[in-house]
Amino acid sequence: MTPEGAVQTHRPLGMPGVIPLVGICSIAVGMGAALGFVPGYVSTALQADLDISRAQVGLLISVYFGSTGIGSILGGRLADRYGARLVVASDLALVAGCGALGAWQSRFEILLATSVVAGAGYAWANAGTNLALARHIPPHRRSIAISVKTAGVPAVAGLSALIATPAASRWSWQAVWWSIAAIALVSAIAAWFMLDDDRPIPNRGDSTAALPAGFWWFSLAAFLLVGGSQPLFSWLVPYLEESLGLGPVAAGGIAATAAGAGVAHLVVNGMVDDRRGAAHRMERMAGFSAVAALGTLAVLSGLVLGVVPVALGAVTGLLAQLAAIGTMHSAIVDRAPNAVGRATGVTMTGYYLGALVTPIGFGALVDATGTYAWSWLVVVGMLAAAGPVWLMGRSVPIQLS
Repeated sequence: MTPEGAVQTHRPLGMPGVIPLVGICSIAVGMGAALGFVPGYVSTALQADLDISRAQVGLLISVYFGSTGIGSILGGRLADRYGARLVVASDLALVAGCGALGAWQSRFEILLATSVVAGAGYAWANAGTNLALARHIPPHRRSIAISVKTAGVPAVAGLSALIATPAASRWSWQAVWWSIAAIALVSAIAAWFMLDDDRPIPNRGDSTAALPAGFWWFSLAAFLLVGGSQPLFSWLVPYLEESLGLGPVAAGGIAATAAGAGVAHLVVNGMVDDRRGAAHRMERMAGFSAVAALGTLAVLSGLVLGVVPVALGAVTGLLAQLAAIGTMHSAIVDRAPNAVGRATGVTMTGYYLGALVTPIGFGALVDATGTYAWSWLVVVGMLAAAGPVWLMGRSVPIQLS
């Protein structure tokens, strides 16, 4: 029985119910992030058509994820109050509208405004999907479920690198935006019918629970992890094109391969993580952060050694980064099972502030120095710093439901 005043955080489903639940959550977080990733993959087309700089392309990405970070605490509270179905479907509908508006108006100012709006809405999908899985997936299967959900983001990023880069070169970047709008609209309708109307009972929901002391370590570590690794998504393709002389298809293929490998490892890591249990997750995230730093250092070495270490480093970096993120979401639920929405919001505030700082800072530093070298060195340092901070997060006690 659930003690009076406590929150029952999961109502376990059988396998036939788990598969569509995890599937729609994965699609939701992937499509929710699509307009944030795609400017980096079509950077060359955007710069030529809109007459903008690399820093302005980076600004579109930074504003998107920065808006997610700023809105994450509110997004967590909204998810706790209104349930997963409403917030997730609303975010996808917002992405559809912003994608269509950006393609129709085709102006930098409009793209910037839609980045703010769609980015803020993405906070709803992050908290809503974590909430849905926490309530329906028992602890011994939670990490694999959350990892598969998280895989939706790199899967969409990888497909964008593979398809959007050559599509923008052959047709236009507007065609990419229209496609995202159409897919997001279909996904919004699917989410509305597939997710439960699982709003908590008044005065019994997650919104009444306090976060554990020291939970801010999660926010700081997430800031360093994502701030250090996000350029592997947003700036890898332009780096390969501009510094190593690759064409759009080859550059997009390397980025897509790295993201695809990361997706596969993310799922495998989820299975391993469930077997090892909650007690080892902070150490695993610290280790993954260190490996991501080494992979990014290999990407930097491509300026001297050529494309092979870049490809290997990108794969290594994304394998580690995505595994760390999948483990992170499971650790959030481990340590705040009665306040999943709020805990997700606090963590994702740091996470997306990292994604705010580095895309524009990375591009601006390249513009200022005329080389990618200093930008890659800065993010390597951020990844190296993330590991010790994850270890400090061990001070937050495990509270498995």
